Amino acid sequence: MDYFYLSRLARLDVKWVSELQGNEHLRQWKSNPFLELIMITEGPVHLQIGEEQLTLNSGECYLMRSWEQHKGWKPVGDHCGFYWVQFLADPAPVYQAGGVSDSSEQLVLANNPHPGMQDLRITESSASDYLLLPRRLKAAKRYELLGLFEQLCDRFREPEGYYRYRCSLLLGQILGLIAENWMEQLPMQTDSSPNYLLYRKLVNLLDETYTGDVSSTALESELLHSYVYLCQVFKKNAGITIGTYVQQLRVQRAKHLLASTNLSVADIAKQCGFEDPFYFSRIFKKIEGLGPSGYRSSTSST
Repeated sequence: MDYFYLSRLARLDVKWVSELQGNEHLRQWKSNPFLELIMITEGPVHLQIGEEQLTLNSGECYLMRSWEQHKGWKPVGDHCGFYWVQFLADPAPVYQAGGVSDSSEQLVLANNPHPGMQDLRITESSASDYLLLPRRLKAAKRYELLGLFEQLCDRFREPEGYYRYRCSLLLGQILGLIAENWMEQLPMQTDSSPNYLLYRKLVNLLDETYTGDVSSTALESELLHSYVYLCQVFKKNAGITIGTYVQQLRVQRAKHLLASTNLSVADIAKQCGFEDPFYFSRIFKKIEGLGPSGYRSSTSST
């Protein structure tokens, strides 16, 4: 099955929404510069995409690329119809033909060997973290999707307040549910394993306690797992060690204090969990390429 992958950070802009019935919309060839998503409310609907003739049944979704020509290839009943959404996504989703192979499934889902890096406070958001969207899907959560499409139509028909913003949020929910439905139908490993959930708890604990006691004993007591196992789980998901992450969290905090306060380097070191200001300076320089005083001077001169 053909599919798209869409960046989690993509800007979604709904251009047009409607609910259509019968043959009127399907008589002539149409195309437009936006992506088009349809969901069949009652089928069958006979849709031709380029040279391909499709028969879509109730509950099926179909995602078309921009400028893709389409029309009906066979009349449908007056009761047959579908929701129809035109939208822009920036960055645009990448189209892949031929389906997801076993060898590429982790590339498609994670796009890197350590998808858990996105959970770290020190990591900038990445456009390479994306949703996997099928070109065609028989939705398992049909009525939940239909409800979202109905809300989207209602918002678009009554343009009040921040309706465009609300439309974008609803479209995001629709695409997320479609991606989730398809993932559940594929034999893929997901991030909801006990291993990953433990990793998330560990990251949250480190984020909250990095200036205090993050010793092996403290972590074992809080998470009820051996420190060796916690280190393995963290390294597998984040690609770095617990100690490296703690140091980077402390330096991240120190950079903020150096740039926004007049506290001494020694006081900042203590606030960030370093008992020895000389050790703090050494770690800071190792990570940032210059010492704390040099960093403060560079930020004050900009």
